[in-house]
Amino acid sequence: MLTLLSGLAAGAAHVLTGPDHLAALAPLASDQPRRAAALGVRWGLGHGFGVLALGGLGVVLKTQIDVQMVSAWAELSVGFLLLGVGVWAAYRAAQIVVHAHPHEHDTNDAEADPHDHLHVHANQRMGHATAEAHAGHNHAAFWVGLLHGVAGTGHLFGVLPSLAMPVSDACVYLAAYFVSAVFAMASFGAIMGVATRNKGPLAIRRIMYAASSLAVTIGSVWIVQAWSSV
Repeated sequence: MLTLLSGLAAGAAHVLTGPDHLAALAPLASDQPRRAAALGVRWGLGHGFGVLALGGLGVVLKTQIDVQMVSAWAELSVGFLLLGVGVWAAYRAAQIVVHAHPHEHDTNDAEADPHDHLHVHANQRMGHATAEAHAGHNHAAFWVGLLHGVAGTGHLFGVLPSLAMPVSDACVYLAAYFVSAVFAMASFGAIMGVATRNKGPLAIRRIMYAASSLAVTIGSVWIVQAWSSV
């Protein structure tokens, strides 16, 4: 039971106390507020699989793998990835537009007048192109999370404790870590969605610019810190 609880606590603590994790997901979540929780799940799945992969290798090859070196290269990759996410978020924020279309409610009230409904979306072709963009964001969230799973302090919370455990306990610990990471990022995505769902285009644009700046700043710090370790 202690091993299970330790994995749950470590997964949530690592995910939610890493500003780089939140900086990577925030631009994706604020760009699609109604689907933010699902993006959080995908990010958490990617992160969890990354930790499981590194932890599993560590358990099987305890004396033959340099976990620190793998993590150092992943840190550098995450830095450049965060820069890319930040630039992408700023580009998407600049594209946000508002449009209106007339709408009539299906009612028997003869006095009911048609009125306009406002819609906020990125300035892109709708239909198939929009579906492709949504699918791309889903995949982006997963792969960003996966790379984060093998980078930074992930090896401290997820990998190193498992190396000191029997194989059965290590499997329980890593599985609990995985579940906790998914739940934590889904919760963060949902919070981001609630914060942006009913806001106007200017508010959403500001949130995305703030997330963009955070991602670029933290990505730059990661690159500087990781450069000397590889």
